[in-house]
Amino acid sequence: MNIAARLSLTAMIALVATSSFASEDMTSETSEAIFGFAGAMTKEDMLKSAALIPVEYERNATIGGGYQFYPYRIGNVKLGGEIGIAARFGKGFTGEVWAGPVARYEQIRLGERLFITPSFTAGLSLVTDAQPGREREQEIKDDGNANVLFYLGPEINVSFSEDSSTEFFWRLHHRSGGGKTLGNMKGATNANVFGVRYKF
Repeated sequence: MNIAARLSLTAMIALVATSSFASEDMTSETSEAIFGFAGAMTKEDMLKSAALIPVEYERNATIGGGYQFYPYRIGNVKLGGEIGIAARFGKGFTGEVWAGPVARYEQIRLGERLFITPSFTAGLSLVTDAQPGREREQEIKDDGNANVLFYLGPEINVSFSEDSSTEFFWRLHHRSGGGKTLGNMKGATNANVFGVRYKF
């Protein structure tokens, strides 16, 4: 099992375990958010894609959005869930939905009006078909099926005030089989996306 599968399973198990064994340190003040994004799909693996530049991109783009809820909080760490939907187009047109637990570390202050919030989503992703390009090539190479794979979404958020309801983010939108754990697939797709989130 490779790093993608391990991270996905660890994140899902951690969220279930944390909510099951809630302690005095955990609060249950629910917050919510909606977000939208757009970006380009890469020809690279997960680590190379995260470099942003230089990265070789393919003629495929993705646009989508989602909903997040955070029923738990431990100190500066929020724990919750995410569900999203995206359209992938360029060499072909396919759809994607994903869902899974999400964790975010609230607001690392870098200046008077600059706040950074890292977050991480891990779960499952379903697509209508393999997107022509790297995903379809990997499907053929592994003699696999890209319809249901692991989803990972490491993310960096930027906001300009401590209590801002709006933030901007970069996310690595990743799908893979986790070393042939799902769909007999190793890798699948990566996309660098940029978006905006509204918290309420």
